[in-house]
Amino acid sequence: MSNDNSEISRALMDIVWHFGPKGLNGECCENLSMPEFLALDKISNTKHCPVQDIGTALGFTKSGATRIVNRLEKKGYVEKKKSYDDARICCVVITQRGGEILDTANARYSEEYKKVIAQLPKELGSIIEQSLKAMAGALNK
Repeated sequence: MSNDNSEISRALMDIVWHFGPKGLNGECCENLSMPEFLALDKISNTKHCPVQDIGTALGFTKSGATRIVNRLEKKGYVEKKKSYDDARICCVVITQRGGEILDTANARYSEEYKKVIAQLPKELGSIIEQSLKAMAGALNK
């Protein structure tokens, strides 16, 4: 691997570590793992979210997604409901407590992002934001 690629890989790892659930001095997401946090975010953005959709979004099997949902339910962040369209399908909805934990995490991440961007030259801020959104979009295709 070239030195440039190695530096980019390391930079990405540093960013992910800093902005992941273990970053922000461990204060971000209370007792959520990264997969749980991502699943909770997916659930919050999908009305009557089937467990299968969570697995697909996170790249897990349905049984892997079910285990994550079960942990979230035990923590009081989601509730399982039968699908209105097909009672065989288990859907997941976020609870008020789950919404609160997401709001808190998003506010902390936003605050930390602003602090980091404020340390850089102003013209880089919008370039970095556009680049991050483009990379995330490419990864989610």
